[in-house]
Amino acid sequence: MKGVEVIISMPKFSIAFIAPSKVSTLKHRIVEGQDQDSALKSFFSEEASEFYSDDDQGFFYFKEDFFDETNPSGSVVRCE
Repeated sequence: MKGVEVIISMPKFSIAFIAPSKVSTLKHRIVEGQDQDSALKSFFSEEASEFYSDDDQGFFYFKEDFFDETNPSGSVVRCE
């Protein structure tokens, strides 16, 4: 259609994370991303990289802690 602009936004994810520090701190943000993994990567870079090495290995360990089956440190929900 001529003159019609279609804006497609990326999905939004609500991400909460308990930081591994002496005083447990809850970090929470709404993050846009193509998918859950890219939203988590963005959250990691902006909110959690200070607790892990700021590289792919740090992100791997962050996700491992985040989704731990016995004691997960985080939660992610896709916002509709």
